Amino acid sequence: MKKFFLMIVIFALIGNLHAQNAGENFDVTHYEIQLWGFDFSAHTLQGEAFITFTATERAETFVLELKTLTVTDVACDLFNVDSFEQWDDQLTIHFDEPMEAGENAILDIRYGGNTFNESWGGVHWWGSNYVYNLGVGFESQPHNLGKTWFPCVDDFTDKATYSLYITVNNDMKAICGGNLINTFDNGDGTSTWYWDVPQEVATYHVSFAIGDYVKWEDTYHGIERDIPVEVYVKPGQINSVPGTFVHVKDIAAFYEECFGPYPFNRIGYVCTGQGCMEHIDNIAVTSGVITGNTTQEEYVAHELSHMYFGNQVTCSTAGDMWLNEGFAQFVGMFYRAGVYGEANFQEEIKKTINTITSWCNAESNWIPLNNMPLDMTYDTKAVYERGAVVVNTMMNYLGRETFLDGLRHYLENYNYGAATSEQLRDVLTEATGIDMNGFFDTYVFCGGMPHYEVNIDNITQSGDQYEAQIRMTYQHVGPSHVGQNNRVEVTFVSADGQLQTEKICWDGLESEQTVSLDFAPVAAFADYYDHYLDAKFDENLMAKEPENLAINKFKINVGNVTDSVMIRLEEHLVGPDNDPEIPALTISTRHYWNVLRQDFGDASVSGILTFNLNSDGDIIETANDSAVLLYRSNPLEPWHTIPYSFQGQWKNGKFDFDNLQTGQYTIGAIDKELYDVNDFCEKHPSLFPNPANDFVTLQWGGPDNGCVKVYNQQLQLVKSIPYRNSDKLTFNVNDLAAGIYFVENHRILQKLVIQ
Repeated sequence: MKKFFLMIVIFALIGNLHAQNAGENFDVTHYEIQLWGFDFSAHTLQGEAFITFTATERAETFVLELKTLTVTDVACDLFNVDSFEQWDDQLTIHFDEPMEAGENAILDIRYGGNTFNESWGGVHWWGSNYVYNLGVGFESQPHNLGKTWFPCVDDFTDKATYSLYITVNNDMKAICGGNLINTFDNGDGTSTWYWDVPQEVATYHVSFAIGDYVKWEDTYHGIERDIPVEVYVKPGQINSVPGTFVHVKDIAAFYEECFGPYPFNRIGYVCTGQGCMEHIDNIAVTSGVITGNTTQEEYVAHELSHMYFGNQVTCSTAGDMWLNEGFAQFVGMFYRAGVYGEANFQEEIKKTINTITSWCNAESNWIPLNNMPLDMTYDTKAVYERGAVVVNTMMNYLGRETFLDGLRHYLENYNYGAATSEQLRDVLTEATGIDMNGFFDTYVFCGGMPHYEVNIDNITQSGDQYEAQIRMTYQHVGPSHVGQNNRVEVTFVSADGQLQTEKICWDGLESEQTVSLDFAPVAAFADYYDHYLDAKFDENLMAKEPENLAINKFKINVGNVTDSVMIRLEEHLVGPDNDPEIPALTISTRHYWNVLRQDFGDASVSGILTFNLNSDGDIIETANDSAVLLYRSNPLEPWHTIPYSFQGQWKNGKFDFDNLQTGQYTIGAIDKELYDVNDFCEKHPSLFPNPANDFVTLQWGGPDNGCVKVYNQQLQLVKSIPYRNSDKLTFNVNDLAAGIYFVENHRILQKLVIQ
């Protein structure tokens, strides 16, 4: 029993001991790392680290991290080391007396053995004479792998300066981050390469690469200084370097113009077997990047952008990795605006916007951008591409110059430090004078994506100007959320194709505003230029000959054209803003389409809209459901059918319709047990004009006898008009007060607005 009790105490002490986190009671300010004895067959190395640190509280036990390598000795310059032990990835060091908060000391740790790597990350032995490290691993959790080659506090926030002494055979080079201070010939067939990193950086951003490298070099004349450009590759690759890095100085110039002076010592790349990885001054790129042309230039640009986003300012936790990778993915496309032109960048970012719009539309992906789970830290769509699209949205939300001013302030404020999403939000608010809480609540702290819609309610002329009364609406695809501080570009279109864009701001689900324009608009669109992540897809077409335009399930065919026809097609990934009062009809909750058609001359334009259980399972559920195509010329008009031909079955099919018109389209389903779909399609009435102030016409599919009834908002009967053997009825409504009414015929209620 005594022995059993003693074991419990021992394991309890060990458990408490190992509950201490690396670096929790001290701050490392400098690492001096010495490596030698590289065995390319056994995959082993020897090392010694001198770690300068300051105690942040009174303590006698300090914890570092070291993975798979074995410590043989630990000493300290000012305190006696009582003992040390390794447990998993932790190295725990005990002094024989406590250090007081604020006291400084230097640890001397000797270690060696087999190095760790995973499929991507750690220390990799490449062939028979190359070895290098990659600072993170996708499989390891946490991901930081500085610990695979020296003892350290391996997180995002404990930053330090570095001195690196790497001893290798004379036929090899040792390439590291920082400045090359000297190379010492040891007289025994080896040389020691001494590199100094004067900036404070995270452990995973420090690197070494050893092998038979040759150097290609150039100089970039920066805005403050001349910066060396150095690329280390295998001898057989050297002729491919100029073509691969032909634009690297142009990229650097664009980054400095946007984000400020280059923050590190040189623009450096090294070829490795795995990659790519944003080590400071020594970016790892794979052999596949060294092509001799610009086909892989996105990697050159992406990794260089990390010198600002990730290295100069680092995310505080893996959950905020979008601050590193989302920004780098964006900047790795944004550089195209400076090197290849604005249109090239817009084309590239739109592809990513469409990809992420589809991704965000799936319920399984309704997760916030921050606080990302560790197994998704480096997820391409969740972090890299969605982060890039959110950054692009942020740029257009603020305006480009204001956005860049804000980012420069962010980089200066957290220079060589770490930041959270909340800190980025606050520093942008401070720098720009624009409250960013609403933006971050919608795009960063909430999953899914917003949906914006604009409708023109009325237009009046005032001299040479036109006053458009518009109604903005907000919906959210994903978790329940109501957007605040909404700032959206709205583009108005004239009858002859002129465009005018205004930024509209509002809070909440709906807002009515008046906008002054230079022309009378025939249509208005939110985010016409695809500057935002919002729940829609769109395409524009100016056709001068037969041509097609398609978005997912909706296809438009342009036939004969005498001059030209302009078409805009939008698919909105939410249900329409009002449902029809039609018995036994359900309407899509997943999508509707906006179409703007403007003919210059004559043109024949038709459409095809397809459906299936996968895309329309919300309304098409059983064989009793019959799909119908619905149309309205504007949101004030009730949904109704238009002539079409149908092919397919209840599970899937397509609607073919001629004479595509400006307006909105969606899919509904009729329950055949309750209502005859043919009767609905043939007799569903069309009510126009709507709104009205004089006469109204109600038209339906074929002549019959009946009675049209008009009800007020309390559903009290205010007018009843019988008809015989007719397919339409025109009646006067100027005796009714302005307001909302409902018109009934063929068991169908339609809303009528009287002005």
